[in-house]
Amino acid sequence: MQIFAEKITFSKKPISIPPEYRPSYSIALIVLILKICCQGSKSSLLKLHLINWALKSNENKDSIKKFIRSNYNESSKTWGIEPSLNRALNFSVHEGICKIENGKYLLEEKGDIFYSKILADSNFLNEEIEFLKFLGKRKITDNRIESIYKKWKIQNA
Repeated sequence: MQIFAEKITFSKKPISIPPEYRPSYSIALIVLILKICCQGSKSSLLKLHLINWALKSNENKDSIKKFIRSNYNESSKTWGIEPSLNRALNFSVHEGICKIENGKYLLEEKGDIFYSKILADSNFLNEEIEFLKFLGKRKITDNRIESIYKKWKIQNA
């Protein structure tokens, strides 16, 4: 059972917040990942975290690219679970941008509209979109992620 906040508020802070911790940036990434990298715009939580982790640095992107180019044989770095992504997912569900269906996140009509607005601005998230298009819908599947997770669990447990 998921519990969602009744009300989410934002307040100005005296210091700037790095983009990756801003809810609007994280929500935009969720929408892009679901639309560009997921069959039927639907994804597991683990896949969202993996791709979000990859987008954090060029080193992480290179690790994923190397893993894919090795035909999924080379080990990839272990990725992390980002609490700010979980908060953005909760907000996205609360706002109707996506919903949870059978344990997976599914983009809603409001998310499709947001996706169109992101693409309409040719100066917005270009590097992220380019990487997500490289991944496409078939390079990082839920089955591959589960396989990576099982390998990692055996090697590191």
